[in-house]
Amino acid sequence: MPNRVLICFNPASGKGLSRTILNKFLSYAKANTIDCSVIESSKDVAQLAKLVKNFNLNDFKAVIAIGGDGIVHQLLQILSNSKLGLFVIPAGTGNDFARTNKVLITDPAEVFYQIFNNDPKLIDLGEISYGNEKRIFGQILSTGFDALVNERANRNRFISGQMKYNVATIVELPRFQALSYRIDVDGTSREFKAMLIAVANGASYGGGMQLAPHANRQDGLLDIMILHPVSKLELIKVFPKVYSGKHVTHPAVEFLKARSISISANSVSYADGERISQLPITIAALPKSLLTWTAE
Repeated sequence: MPNRVLICFNPASGKGLSRTILNKFLSYAKANTIDCSVIESSKDVAQLAKLVKNFNLNDFKAVIAIGGDGIVHQLLQILSNSKLGLFVIPAGTGNDFARTNKVLITDPAEVFYQIFNNDPKLIDLGEISYGNEKRIFGQILSTGFDALVNERANRNRFISGQMKYNVATIVELPRFQALSYRIDVDGTSREFKAMLIAVANGASYGGGMQLAPHANRQDGLLDIMILHPVSKLELIKVFPKVYSGKHVTHPAVEFLKARSISISANSVSYADGERISQLPITIAALPKSLLTWTAE
């Protein structure tokens, strides 16, 4: 069994928290003869992939990601359908992938114990096709109102955590109108107006918003949430309930499960907090395509 781990960290995560955690891991590893190689992530997925390919991944027991959902999203592009497990250390703004894993630990002794003594589990991922491109995601793809909120929140460099999404919601709400959607769900087509459509592999996004609380990353299916047209006053009432998952009983909320879905509308799409593309897009479930340490 290799006694080596590859650590990828985002130096911008947590306003320096990720580097502090990295230093603790390196100190512990040195004292316990664990061989660690370190890669600093960038916003360029191709660049990160190039750095990772400089190593023989068969030499490593695991990849440790120190950061938020952004660095996890980058590593999914590299590690999906590989034999190497991913251990996620929450050190970002959202941390929804780590939250869904239910292994929210940052102590190096605990993390290394998990890696060397417990096997990772296989979970599902989702694959987005747009134009000639493809992208893997782990949590939730969003379109419509919540995607616009995400886009505005990501531009906010002065507020962090859930508050920046609350502020973005307040700003976007007055100008938003229901969108005309066309979707194809496992071969069945529909056209309708909606406030948003989200496709979920995991339960939460946006720093703990329980958009799809019943999503299961081990069932081989995607959960689709549709918010049908409501007044802006009603949207103000419904949207905050996403934090607790209580929106699921609202009469304008519809849930579906599918293996694939195509979505067309005049909207942008986001996944794992990262901008993907304008619609149309197609999303497909990728069953059992990632090894990760999870308690779900």
